[in-house]
Amino acid sequence: MVYLRLTLTTIAILSAGCSGGPRHFPTAPTASTSAVAPAPTPGFEPNVAPPFPSVSKPARIYVAANESRHVGYHGGALQSRYVLYDDRAFTLQYASARFGHFEYRGTYTESSGEVVFQWEGSSTAGPWGATGVLTEVSLTVSYNLIMQMTDFEDGVFLRARD
Repeated sequence: MVYLRLTLTTIAILSAGCSGGPRHFPTAPTASTSAVAPAPTPGFEPNVAPPFPSVSKPARIYVAANESRHVGYHGGALQSRYVLYDDRAFTLQYASARFGHFEYRGTYTESSGEVVFQWEGSSTAGPWGATGVLTEVSLTVSYNLIMQMTDFEDGVFLRARD
């Protein structure tokens, strides 16, 4: 009899959790604990990324040769480019149909056609890492495993002419 009562009580408790009553779901992580996607740009036009902003100081610009695999999440077009400033600063810029512009900044070193990117907020041994091979017409970028696992894509970026 005790086992029957215990079994019925357990079934009642479990079925109450499946009923139409109030449900308590875990909340989403806060911005301080994980990256949060930017809010959609008001009035965005699906499948159309906005043009990149003008470059404010002397730089070489390299535009992604291939479309990103993340176009669905970005509401269509997702364009990217590297801007290598003459003062050794760089930005990896994105133009998203859904989220507008966003970018990642840092500094770079260049020697004999090889580029090493040092991302803002990341130490030399830090989690973010990327290298590149630079020619007159292209920049081929390879990201470390951590960056690849956070949706950065190795790729070829073609030099934009002034």
